[in-house]
Amino acid sequence: MTRPEEKKRPTHLGFLTALGDPARGVIGGFLVLNLVGRPTEFHCTAPVRPNRAQEILYGATLEGFLCGEQIAQALVGRTKTELAAILTNNPNILTAGNSLKAPLAMVFRRSASCATPGDEEKYAVWEEKTGRNAPFGGNAARDRRIDDENWTSEEAREGESNSQRRSFFYDAFERTPPTPGVDYSAWRTVAKGRNRLALPTDFVGSDGRAVGVDEISARLDLFFKSIDSVEPFERIRLAVEEAQKSG
Repeated sequence: MTRPEEKKRPTHLGFLTALGDPARGVIGGFLVLNLVGRPTEFHCTAPVRPNRAQEILYGATLEGFLCGEQIAQALVGRTKTELAAILTNNPNILTAGNSLKAPLAMVFRRSASCATPGDEEKYAVWEEKTGRNAPFGGNAARDRRIDDENWTSEEAREGESNSQRRSFFYDAFERTPPTPGVDYSAWRTVAKGRNRLALPTDFVGSDGRAVGVDEISARLDLFFKSIDSVEPFERIRLAVEEAQKSG
């Protein structure tokens, strides 16, 4: 039986990510699900590319600017739905912070299930064939894990057409590269369902109302009876790819 206080909590959850990199264009995707995991809204952006002046002036803060200030705010601003929270797998989106209309949390894969055998080899093949680093730079096999166990060496050889836009998941803040402007010490890591999330210790919405970490955690408990916190990001990736084909 639903407790009285649960009835007052928002009944929709947002999933927000950015795929790609500044050189080829960053594409944002935003999916809103109800309590049983059915989509009620989906929005995505055209590829966002900085101009040369922005690359020079923003420096190391460029990806946080593109993902957090441009993409995140634009996508979330389109929804009229009251959201319990917004989940992301991209640390650059965390720069949006309190500028969004709902608490922003980050999703991690459980450590034991982060890697699949042969990841190092698959990334090495892809990087050798394309001459590029894996998505968002760095050694992705070391620093992040792809949420797709079927990324074979053959698919890797296809290059950026699919691989560049695949979702990724870090397994802990300790293994997440620093994002300028984001203080990771202000977040609390909790287990939710099959995975782990980092929740802000407090959130102040656009209406000025503060939401503490315990309330954010309680809101999320309503959803993880039916929803896996990782799976919706794969839906976003596939939907973005379809939108790019038809666009």
